[in-house]
This record gives sequence, structure tokens and C-alpha cells, in this order.
Amino acid sequence: MKIAVLAMAAGAPAIAEAAPMSLAAHRAVYDISLLDIDDGVDISTISGRLVLEFTGSACAGYSSKLRFVTQTEDPEGVRQITDARSTTFESADGRSLDFANETYAGAILAEQSEGTASRDADGISVKLRKPEKKALDISGPMVFPTDQMERILDSAQRGDAFLAMEVYDGSEDGETVFETAGVIGRVSTASDDIGKETAISDAGIAALRHWPLTLSYFDKSVTGDDTPFYTLSFVIYENGVGRTMKIDYGDFALAGTLTGLELLPSAPCP
Repeated sequence: MKIAVLAMAAGAPAIAEAAPMSLAAHRAVYDISLLDIDDGVDISTISGRLVLEFTGSACAGYSSKLRFVTQTEDPEGVRQITDARSTTFESADGRSLDFANETYAGAILAEQSEGTASRDADGISVKLRKPEKKALDISGPMVFPTDQMERILDSAQRGDAFLAMEVYDGSEDGETVFETAGVIGRVSTASDDIGKETAISDAGIAALRHWPLTLSYFDKSVTGDDTPFYTLSFVIYENGVGRTMKIDYGDFALAGTLTGLELLPSAPCP
């Protein structure tokens, strides 16, 4: 993981203090490829696609649909397809979350979670329907995913270099809370730094403010281990669109290249 320290260039404060922008409703497509792998890992290639559809508004709440399909091939040529699907709805005030997650290994349902969660200052209350009916309370201040993104962008616009928070998204078995540590890089409005990810310019947002961001996720239930569950790096635009993705699982890392971006209509708040 590369740590980026945020520094503001001369004249940049006027950019950093611009009015915040609402999260954009959009559909993004990322082509997945193997970026790096440790010796001894029984993988020869990984390819796939991640599709994210994000809709809603600050007054109506936000919905997301994600599908992440990868094909892994080992040195003997044996292939395995993993298909992860997730849908969520987060209330406008960030205090409630509906979630449904499924992960298939080939045709086998390997993992699932479905339920609702509500949040207050002391923690969250979760009602699971899958993998089994269960109610649980988790103490401590934490946020849901869209609220997390809004806080990250607020921190970036203030010029903060680091931020940490606990996040609950209903993933895994629905009982996992992640501790996250984020590092925000230098703000930019350059429109010529997108490389092959021309979908950004095709959508007309290349010159928006953007920051390199690294988020490390730690499983809060695993004590005494400072190794991230995974680390997610990408360039984040002030409207919440991301590009140049990297997902580092420790012994291997994947690249996610933005190949398609459609900005979707979103009704303004009254």
C-alpha cells in the first residue's frame, strides 16, 4: 500500500473551498484483471467485470446495485467463476440500511446475507433474514456505505489527509463490522490524467475535482491482526464516481479499469 500525503498547491484553497457537489446517479462498468500476485499463490490468471448502478438523492435516499463476476484459472487450467451480487438502500439521513448479498462459486451459493439495520449514536441494531433469522446489536459509532462516501468527500474538500471510521454494510454473514483507515491524496482538476479511462471525459466530468484515495478495511472481530482484510484504492471524483481501481487482498491484487460510465437522471431535492 502506498501512502499519499495530501498537500495543497499554491492557489488550490479556492478550489478546495468550492461548494460541495451531490453524489451523482450513475452506472459504471469496470473491467477486472490480475495486477499482482505473490509467489506460491495457486492462480495463473483472473479476469472479470464489476458493474455498479447508484441512484437516488439526498432527500429520497440512495440505492445501489453491484455485480462483481470474476473468472480464476489455476496453473492446471481449471477455471472457477465467482459471482457476487449486492443491493442496498440507505435512507437520506444515513440511519437505516436495507441490504441483500449473494456470492456464488460456480452454481453453488457460497455466502449470503439479507436484512435491515438501523443506526443511532450508540451503535446499530440489525435484523437478519438470511443466512438465518437473527437480531443483534452492535455497539460503537459507525456509518453505512453512502454516509461513508459523503464523509470521505467532505474530508477531501476540507483538505484532510487521513480519516478513520467503522463501517457496516451487511456483507459477509451480516454480522461483520469493518474498521477503515483512509488516506486522501492531492486534489486535482486536471482533465488529462485519465489515461485509457476515457469514459470519464465522455461523461463530461474529467475536470471535476478528484483525489487519489486508499481505504484499508479491517475485520473488527479479528483481534491482534493488523493486516487489512483488503485494501481498496481508486481516484474519487467530487460527485462520487471512481476510476483507476485497485483491490489488494494481500497475496494478490486486482485492477479495475473504468470502461463505461453513464450519468443517470436524478430528480433534484425540493
